[in-house]
Parts: sequence; C-alpha cells; structure tokens
Amino acid sequence: MALGQEDDSSLIGTGKRRDLTGAVLGHFTLLNKIGEGSLGVVYRGFQTNLKRPVAIKVVFREKFNRLFTAERFRQEAELVANIDHPGIITLFEFDEEPDFLYYVMQLVEGVNLGQWLRTRKKHPIPSRRLPDLRELVNIARQTLEVLAHAHAEGVVHRDIKPENLMWLEKQKQIMVADFGLAWVYHTVHKEEKNYVLGSPLYVSPEQARGEEIDGRADIFSLGCVLLELSVGFLPVRVERPEKVFNTRAKEDSGMFTGMVRDYRPGLPVEWHDFVQMALAPSRENRFADVASMLKALQKIDPG
Repeated sequence: MALGQEDDSSLIGTGKRRDLTGAVLGHFTLLNKIGEGSLGVVYRGFQTNLKRPVAIKVVFREKFNRLFTAERFRQEAELVANIDHPGIITLFEFDEEPDFLYYVMQLVEGVNLGQWLRTRKKHPIPSRRLPDLRELVNIARQTLEVLAHAHAEGVVHRDIKPENLMWLEKQKQIMVADFGLAWVYHTVHKEEKNYVLGSPLYVSPEQARGEEIDGRADIFSLGCVLLELSVGFLPVRVERPEKVFNTRAKEDSGMFTGMVRDYRPGLPVEWHDFVQMALAPSRENRFADVASMLKALQKIDPG
C-alpha cells in the first residue's frame, strides 16, 4: 500500500483491470484469481512444461506512476530472485507483456496470519481462540530469521503485516511474501522522499515521516503483528489512514491504546516487555537489529 503525503492525482492509475483467468503466458496458464492488492492481482496458475502449480502476480502498466515504474518492478524481481531462504517465497520467472508485467512464484498452500487469526477466534473452546506463548514465540522466531537473512543482504521489507506472513499449517512454517516495497540499502528512489510507503496500521514512525529507514522499521512492524496476535486485535484508535500516519509520525505515546498484558494478563511479563520494546516510538529505543531481537527472544521460556 502506498499513501501519498500530498494530493497528486497524476500518480494514480485509473484504468480498469482485466480478468486474465484462462490466459496463457508462455508455459503458464492462469487458472483463477486468489488475491488482489492496490498494485497487482495474484492468480493460481499451472506451468505446463514442468507440470507444477504456481502463483502468478500480474501488475498492469496502467497502475504505474512516478514511483512504481516498470524499472522498479524489474528490480523487485531481481531482488527476490537473489534472496535465497526457505522462509521466502521463491521467484521462478519474470516477464513483460504490452499491458502488464508478471512474476511466476512458488505457490504456497497456506493462509496469511490475518486469516489464521480470524479462524482461530471462532474456535469453540475459548482458551484456544488466541495463539499460546509457544505459538507466538515460534512465529516471532521464524519471521526474525527471515528478516535477519534479508537485512544481511541489505534489504528492508518495509511492509511486514499479517497479510504478508503466510502460515503453512502442516509444516508449522512461516513464509514471508511480497517484497514489493522492499528498500535496498544501496538503491535510492528519489520519489520516495515525498511519499510514505507501508500499511497504515503497521508502519513505523520513521516511515510515516518519510525518513530514510533501516531494519528497525521492520522490527516495529513485526511488533505490531505480534501485539495483534497476542491480544486478538491491534489496539489502536479507529481513525482514517492519514490520521494513523500522522500519529505515528509524531511518535505519539498514545499510538496504541494498550500493550500485551493490558488485554491479556495471562501472558508473561517477559513477552509483554519483548513486544513493547519492538514498538518503541523512537527507533533508538528499539532492539538495535533483528539479531538482538532474536537473542532476547531466546530468553523467553515458551513453557
């Protein structure tokens, strides 16, 4: 998601998206739509020459603007293809058509953490409606291990949120999706100085101010996810996205209406403190990096 800090309608693509269900792109057939975002549509597909299911992300050129250009999407494809980690969805191919670009990716048979949490909250047994400490620690550890690898490669994800964290129930595994807003330490996109990138409820204060960022932005966003999983919702005031950005940008101490034990006192204080430190408004007061956060996590006994 990208929200401009200024009103500039020339940045917004206005064309209507076509449904490409049934289309054939080389060896790939698009079977059905499985997801849609502000910039792209994801289809379940099939690779005929290797006889395997795939996911195909399509980005229509009519959605391009001064920040999200064809060159940027090519960079994204190159970026993801070269970050090799079992917790990152694998990119198989990238190509272009006159009206759109597309990525062919590993098809992950799972649900995102937002879907997973909504399903859990419907469990008939009240004590099973939220993840227990063991599950929370496992999700945090796996996500941090992926981020540690990405950060070591000089890449900050910038859009960590439940929808970008896939849960594979059978393997009990987290996979991180959508590096579409990723920022590479040595790559400068001049337009980004005027635009806030990230999802309002999970964006870090420094992102909300449009500042240059580092791995601590991902730490903050992951802290938001862990707080939401811990208590069943993200405890923020219901406000318009622009207002949320402004509150974050000011490092307002009231950006959250409470922390872990305010809503779920049964969780240990060590977990409460761990999440709270990740959510420090000033990045100087957060964990210095994901390695430090992983080290702190190891001290929490899941019981």
